[in-house]
Amino acid sequence: MDAAEELSPKRFYTIGEVSRITGVRPHVLRYWETQGKILRPFRKSSRHRLYRAADIQLIFEIKRLRDEEKLSLTAMRRQLQAHDRGPGPRYQAPLPLKPPEPEGLALLRTIRDELLALKDLLE
Repeated sequence: MDAAEELSPKRFYTIGEVSRITGVRPHVLRYWETQGKILRPFRKSSRHRLYRAADIQLIFEIKRLRDEEKLSLTAMRRQLQAHDRGPGPRYQAPLPLKPPEPEGLALLRTIRDELLALKDLLE
């Protein structure tokens, strides 16, 4: 999947869209916002949360720190603040712009690609 196909360009994403993109449940995103004070999505006047692409990258980084480095919220906050002070881009996590394909669809695409390669070989 190339970068153009990955994500539809949008300025803001709802909490449901962000949950599908990142694989993090909405209640966890709310927890990181209220208790962890790590995540700060934009709020509409109706109080609905709206996330930017940078917020999604931050979520991937938080998820990595939680899953790979097993850090607490306090340690994550310190780690992210240290990244903010350093040179270079703020967050390096990959940003898939579309939710992952259903497993069956991915299998069909793989089979199609293999059949096309076989066809080219036979020609």
